[in-house]
Order: sequence, then C-alpha cells, then structure tokens
Amino acid sequence: MHGPMTKALVGFYLLLVLALLAAAVGIWRLHCESFGCMGIGVAWIAWVVSFLVVLGIGLFTRSKVASVVSLARICKTIWWLQLAVGSVLLIVWVAKKAT
Repeated sequence: MHGPMTKALVGFYLLLVLALLAAAVGIWRLHCESFGCMGIGVAWIAWVVSFLVVLGIGLFTRSKVASVVSLARICKTIWWLQLAVGSVLLIVWVAKKAT
C-alpha cells in the first residue's frame, strides 16, 4: 500500500488522535453538578471506548505503512503519542481515586 492512500490513512489516524485529545480536554473541563457527575462518567467511558477503537486503527495503520520508512516513523510517533495521552489520563484517574 503506497501513495496517496497511505498518506491519507496516516492523516486520518492523526486527526483521530487529535480529536481524542480535544475530547479529553473538553471532558476534563466539565463541571460536576448534581446528576452531571454521572454524565461526566459516561463521557469518560465513551472516551475510553473511542480510545481503544482509535488504537486499533493505529495498529492497522502502522502495519499498512511499515514499508514506507518516513510514514512509518510518523505513524509510530502518533501511536506513541496516543499511548502517552492514555497513560497520563489513567495515572491521573488512579491518583484521584486513591485520594
């Protein structure tokens, strides 16, 4: 798989990761009021499901662009960025639950 489709796939994956990041910031900034706390929890659950779907898309993308060195490097960087964002949010969540 070479050419414009490969670049489009990497670009699509980058957009998905940026959307995940924007959604995480948006959910983080929500205020908890009465039943709104439950809504925030549901939003985080939806975010986690989306994170896992995008992670799968990232693995698929990495496998498709492995033969194109420059795109493989970019895709790998995006994948590690996604894992870093997910890890930081998981650590923060565990730390908040511990207190």
